[in-house]
Amino acid sequence: MQAVQSWVSSVAGNPPAKPSDYSWTSPARQALLVIAAFLALRLGLAAVIPLSIDEAYAVVVSRSHSLSYFDHPPLGFALARLMADLTGCECRFAVRLPYVLLGSLSALLLFELTRLAYGAAAAFWAVACYSVAPFFLISAGHFVVPDGPLDFFLLASAWLVAPMLIGGETRHGLPRWIAAGVALGLALMSKYQAGLFAISALTILAVTKSGRAQLRTPGPWLAAVIAAVGLIPVLLWNMRHGWVSLAFQSGRGLATGGHLLHPANFGLTMLGQVAYLWPTIWLVAMACLWRAARPGAAPTDRFFLLIAAPPVVFFDAIALFSEHSLPHWSMSGFLFAFPLIGQWCHDFSRRHAGWLSTSFAVPAITVPLLAIGFAVQARTGAFTRPFFDRAPKFDINWQIVDWSVLTESAETSQARAGDSFVVASNWMQAARIGAAIGRAVPIEVLPGDPRHFQFMDDNRLNSRSAGYLIAALDPANEAANEKGYRDSLAGLFVATGPARHVTQRVAGFPVFDMLILPVERAGMMPPPPRGQTAIPPGGARP
Repeated sequence: MQAVQSWVSSVAGNPPAKPSDYSWTSPARQALLVIAAFLALRLGLAAVIPLSIDEAYAVVVSRSHSLSYFDHPPLGFALARLMADLTGCECRFAVRLPYVLLGSLSALLLFELTRLAYGAAAAFWAVACYSVAPFFLISAGHFVVPDGPLDFFLLASAWLVAPMLIGGETRHGLPRWIAAGVALGLALMSKYQAGLFAISALTILAVTKSGRAQLRTPGPWLAAVIAAVGLIPVLLWNMRHGWVSLAFQSGRGLATGGHLLHPANFGLTMLGQVAYLWPTIWLVAMACLWRAARPGAAPTDRFFLLIAAPPVVFFDAIALFSEHSLPHWSMSGFLFAFPLIGQWCHDFSRRHAGWLSTSFAVPAITVPLLAIGFAVQARTGAFTRPFFDRAPKFDINWQIVDWSVLTESAETSQARAGDSFVVASNWMQAARIGAAIGRAVPIEVLPGDPRHFQFMDDNRLNSRSAGYLIAALDPANEAANEKGYRDSLAGLFVATGPARHVTQRVAGFPVFDMLILPVERAGMMPPPPRGQTAIPPGGARP
């Protein structure tokens, strides 16, 4: 801790640099050191932490190439599929690599954007706080989720146009606007939240003096046309599938449960934001946004406020008026609070360098240790196996560990060698099964919540009538679980043999049991047409 404090204090003492005076000064070198250190950490974590449910789902459903996907626009899934196809391997490190690299490239863009606005010393602090924020370290900068590509392309778009809007730059305006349009189009192909950034951009152009000056040039208009191209795959896919993706996403945020206000959900969402950003970073972010909203705020502060505030305010309102929301929905807004945080930290370091270095050292040590501890637990169960005979439910369970036992079971080996298929109860378990057994065995998901599995065009299912139901069992209630799975087959499949339970272990430590039940289609009926299964519009993500 003392070493980290001393190093940070030395950086804090560097004088600010003007945008026009930029060179590879000490803050820049130290920022690169931070970026490199956390890149090494995330590369190591990418190699050992099992794929999450969402990651396994992205890898499996993207085997069937699609213009877009039920949950998200295409790019968030397509990067993982590109790596899997190029390497011939769906291993965790390969599919995560683009997202890890984009996390570090986002930090570089954040440094450049903050340097332009507030100088290199403030840019160092922006990168430092971004790097230790748990969400941007672990999720957006590591997992196979759309947030990594979204953040990178949003930062790229802002960085490209910032010289004209806050730096007074007049050269190379049109090429920068064209590139910004491409970046925004790729952001729109990553996640729907990019639409709020487009609204922010329009607001900045309309209400600021520099923005209105740019509107008198062809640059912003051409950028808007180019960015709109990014919506074409999403629109075409939704047109062909009854706008199901847009209905699903809007349904998640508009589910009210019969009540106008949901203060409990709002409180949980706010606590989640605090945890995702780290408490002190969240407090500084909110204070900086509030200060930038006050009359007389500097134009540069107002620029970042107009980008950051819409996602934060919009999704906080969703949390208050909806019974279900997730804290990470607003993170694309908090991303653009980091330049303001960097400026605040640089000013604060002039008066209280010791306090600032301590407040940074705590998450810089704690968050990586927690991530490493999670990786150790997921691979070995080391922290609970001395106290339990098998993993408790709050520990590592079927949602977290790899289903590696399936690769050794006689049933799945027979399915891969023959013409069988696998039945899964929902999209989450289908994702786990598909990631474990590979592409050789087609998967059919029972009605209820199959997500994009219902749209996978796997013709092999049309000619196969016998297969296996595979499902996770709750260790505390296995008999009731098995009965529930059997009941869910009614009218669709019938059991044709005895069930078998196989135990998934982590380093020899029992985690949970799986049910493997041979089945065949009821009355040898054909599989349901692809795209016909109903989805509850408010279906929850784990």
